[in-house]
Amino acid sequence: MFQELVTLTVLVPPLLAAGIAVLGRSAGERIARIGIAALMVSTGAAILTLIHATDHPPLLLKLPIVPDALSPTILVDRLTAVMMVLISAVSLVIHTYSQRYMQGDQGYAKFFALLSLLTFVLLALVVSGNLLWLFIWWHLVSWVLWGLLAFNHRAAAARLAARTTWRIQTLGDAALLIAILVAYLTFGTLDLTELFQRVTDAGPLPAVWAGTPWEIDVVTLMTLLLVVTIMTKSAQFPFHVWLPGTIEAPTPVSAMLHAGIVNAGGFLVNRFAPLYGMAPATLHVLFIVGGVTALIGASTMLTQPSIKRTLVYSTMGQMGYMVMECGLGAFALSIFHLCAHGLFKATLFLNSGSVIHHSRLDFKLPDQLHTRPTTAFSLMTWATGLVITLLLPLVILLLVHGLVRIPLFEAQGMVIFLFFAWVTSAQAVFSLYRLEAVASWKVSIAMLVALAVIGLTYLWAGEAFTDFLYPAPEAAAYFQAAAWPKGLFDLFVVFSAILVLGVWIILYARAHGLRVFLPDWMDAIHGRLYVSFLNALYIEDILRAIAARRTRRPRTHPSQMGDLQ
Repeated sequence: MFQELVTLTVLVPPLLAAGIAVLGRSAGERIARIGIAALMVSTGAAILTLIHATDHPPLLLKLPIVPDALSPTILVDRLTAVMMVLISAVSLVIHTYSQRYMQGDQGYAKFFALLSLLTFVLLALVVSGNLLWLFIWWHLVSWVLWGLLAFNHRAAAARLAARTTWRIQTLGDAALLIAILVAYLTFGTLDLTELFQRVTDAGPLPAVWAGTPWEIDVVTLMTLLLVVTIMTKSAQFPFHVWLPGTIEAPTPVSAMLHAGIVNAGGFLVNRFAPLYGMAPATLHVLFIVGGVTALIGASTMLTQPSIKRTLVYSTMGQMGYMVMECGLGAFALSIFHLCAHGLFKATLFLNSGSVIHHSRLDFKLPDQLHTRPTTAFSLMTWATGLVITLLLPLVILLLVHGLVRIPLFEAQGMVIFLFFAWVTSAQAVFSLYRLEAVASWKVSIAMLVALAVIGLTYLWAGEAFTDFLYPAPEAAAYFQAAAWPKGLFDLFVVFSAILVLGVWIILYARAHGLRVFLPDWMDAIHGRLYVSFLNALYIEDILRAIAARRTRRPRTHPSQMGDLQ
């Protein structure tokens, strides 16, 4: 009974704070203080829930007077507990930041009402154990997000961003609703735990469009529909077009959106993990979608001149990595990525808001920093970087496979995950030994520390966090479901390694003034790609042109309809 009360304590305070903000619009900053107090209570209860979920089986609550199909079931497992802590903690930080940031705004109370309501809806979403209520909360996120994006309703850009977001999110919501209908018509239940049990006991899965070239089993159909939902909510290409418009909202809204809402795709995959484990084709689709999104998002981020647009496309790239991890079967690792991204991206957006606000008050140009290219380098730092970049990863892999013998690291998905660990740490190392050739021993120590921190974090996330969310046999099964043909997998790893090393060599040589001869067509493609990514592949320009054309389109008066018939 105690844990049931603690769980409700997580949910109720943000809802009460939203109601108080609506009723007490003239209360001024007291509205913000009430919201902050409510989130402090919610965060504390969420931490207690996580501690309890670590050593106890999942908690299941149902209303006895409501039929099972309509009961707003509360399901609290380890996944739910982690998400509750993330949502409530991030919202608490954003509420605290907004207390002063939003001072003087005419919609002060309205803003805190919507922010507290959004927090409640997100918490209700992650605890929902009923498919119908899961859809209701998922769709309510779209409504509240529309209200927050259109907060500055006098700005045409904000109104356009809200409309674009609403249309794309509604498309994904419709796909989720269809997937739920397919699940109910096929297995006859809306309860999540019962659905997973019936799918497991079903034996041969029913086929859809049997006897045609498009024949697939019903679980694959459901998961593919969920992929559409994930692509819209988590800003996957080409459904990312709503994400840049979020900078038109107040900075705390951007922080909440980029730290919480766009991560919903990773949560949805993990909530339906048993279904994705039975749909290898869908996992391959997720990997391709996530890989394409990560490449486009990261490339666009590197070319943006605006601090907020840089963060927006950074989010797009990170969401691509998250979905790609899901496509590898690394469901638990996507949650770890989701938490890490949510925490640092919220901080970055809030800091960007402070920087922009300060720059508007201080009209002085920043000091000009004169730099000169590095044409020489220390042999010590170069040798250290080369050894720990190329040789230590091989040593670590040999130790993992030969001495430690962690079964999880035999999976293809984990090998690719370690490959990304190598790329991340090596990128940090290359950035360090491109520095001036001074205090080389300090740079060398920094390289070793960077490699140790990044490598150990990846290894811990790969083993401990996965074991926390999913027992070893279950996690291994998901990795196996996402496995590629061995030849294709080996080709991918070798090609990626050669490509990464080749690009690093070119960048390093140019940084030190060494001439690298490349074909003319490669330089031409590089220039065109840079301009294209600078303009975000012109997708936003196309959408603005379409919106402007609709605005200028003359409307037919009802009295003229007879002439047109």
